Amino acid sequence: MKKLTLAFVFGASALSMSALAEPEVIYTPNSAPKTTTQKLLDQQRSGQHASEHEQHLSGKVSTEVYNRYVKSFSHAIPERFSEDSFTVE
Repeated sequence: MKKLTLAFVFGASALSMSALAEPEVIYTPNSAPKTTTQKLLDQQRSGQHASEHEQHLSGKVSTEVYNRYVKSFSHAIPERFSEDSFTVE
């Protein structure tokens, strides 16, 4: 009985020592360097290069933009995208 108890104690201590000896792993999300596109999108989101002056469209350009917007509703949205559907007019 004593031998069984001693074997259990030594076995348990050996397992606990091996668990303590493992190095701690620290995971970092996406440690890869950022691409140029990612950096530019970060700048756009932060607004760090935004103009301090309001920018307005001229009346004619504003009207053309609005007309193009309204005209976009005259075409049905297709159920699927087909690369063959684009034609040169």
